[in-house]
Amino acid sequence: MSNFLKHSLKAVEESAIIIKDYFKKIDYVYQNNKNYRDLVSEVDILSEQTILETLKTKFKDHNFLAEESGFENNGSNYTWVIDPLDGTVNYTRGIKMCAISLALKFKSQTHLGIVYNPFLEELYYASDKKGAFLNGSKINVSSNNKVRDCLIIGGLSSDVKKNNSNQFSAFRKLNNKSLGVLRIGTAAYGLALLAKGSVDVFFGNGLKEWDVEAGIHIVKKAKGEVICKRIGSNSVNLICANNKKILSEIKLII
Repeated sequence: MSNFLKHSLKAVEESAIIIKDYFKKIDYVYQNNKNYRDLVSEVDILSEQTILETLKTKFKDHNFLAEESGFENNGSNYTWVIDPLDGTVNYTRGIKMCAISLALKFKSQTHLGIVYNPFLEELYYASDKKGAFLNGSKINVSSNNKVRDCLIIGGLSSDVKKNNSNQFSAFRKLNNKSLGVLRIGTAAYGLALLAKGSVDVFFGNGLKEWDVEAGIHIVKKAKGEVICKRIGSNSVNLICANNKKILSEIKLII
């Protein structure tokens, strides 16, 4: 696992250089599909290529699931799950709220997760048995045990068709029963904030595997609780909380 962590950290660091170098210099942004919020920039492409090239110097026989290039099936039990820039809309508007997300799965189990905000230089990571870390220091979820004391992040889908009245009702209910519900435009970084105890709950529907796989692993290793429902191809509904009590109460509310 230390070998995997070493080379995945190198891939993330190389990607971060590109993301910072191109900040506020973007010339080309386009819609990925009919969803007008699903934006892709030249940085997304370059960042992903850099991560893939770095990983393939050591693990070319592994599988790769990347946001922009899709699934490369090499018949391996190992699969790298890559979001080269989670928070593209923020990034293209000059907002430094974004993250690189990288996870490694063996068959169906995640064994490694990295989330990195290159502007804040916050490197979150967790491997198999050693817990979760931020820049080398161990982190855990918060100790809040009442919903009214919780700060929450809502990760609604970028596809407005999936954000039905039930989703907005859940958002409103939680907002009224807690310290508030934030939308920050990046699920990966939101999960990292939960892992270090800055927020207490994260929920979202219609998220993508590459958005959340690394963050889920880090939350679990930071002693958080997770309900994850996988729907169709790479789509995820998710509730994460700092403890079982809060998770049960959130589930009842929404």
